Amino acid sequence: MACWAACLGECSSKMSREHLVSASIFPQGKIRVQGFPWCNGEVKEIGISGLTAKILCVRHNNDLSPVDDAGLAAFEAFKEVRRLSNIRNAMKPRRWNVVKYQIDGPMLERWFLKTLINISCDGEWPIGRASEVPGRPHDKLVKIAYGREEFENRAGLYFLAKTGMRIESADTILFSPLVKEQHHIEGGLFTFRGQGFLLYLESAGPPEPLTGIMWNADDLGGVQLNFHNQRIDVLDREKNRSQVLLIKW
Repeated sequence: MACWAACLGECSSKMSREHLVSASIFPQGKIRVQGFPWCNGEVKEIGISGLTAKILCVRHNNDLSPVDDAGLAAFEAFKEVRRLSNIRNAMKPRRWNVVKYQIDGPMLERWFLKTLINISCDGEWPIGRASEVPGRPHDKLVKIAYGREEFENRAGLYFLAKTGMRIESADTILFSPLVKEQHHIEGGLFTFRGQGFLLYLESAGPPEPLTGIMWNADDLGGVQLNFHNQRIDVLDREKNRSQVLLIKW
């Protein structure tokens, strides 16, 4: 199999057995996947530690190490937000010492792109409208994943917000590709620790609302899409501000 970053040149001769989802995030965790033909219309649950494939050469795999590190740092912040929120919601409401966290937005966006490509690699659909090869990303997406180019216009990472959305607190990532007319992958839906994300690959931006898309037992038709969200205020059960998540773009 060829390295999916071969368009960058200078591939090493040896292929790496790449973890499709960064194993450092939670080594004993699982990923739940839906939307691919091999899922047979069901949600498939797979252990992250065993989810590997030879899809990147050693050089290009190593070049993404900073992206993995940034993804781990971001997800550790989301995990801590959920942990502290559970503790404070079990206590008597008060004026809290507001805890602040910072996340590198562009690096997190690149982590989602890398992960979408990894999971979709060598599958049935081209990754991105401009790609003509099933299971392979367009060269521009590869360059974005490696920080050599940026998403244009309204393409990129969206935070999903909806009152009453399900909270998934286990060490599990949920993922589903968004497939355009059974022709190509135009984006991907993710959930981690109760926070939903949409990575959208097309410059025109996603359709709003996301009518007819069910995700984690929620209808996304009423979901608010926050593009490059810069701040999330976490409130206790009495609506007192408890934590603030700051995303720098």
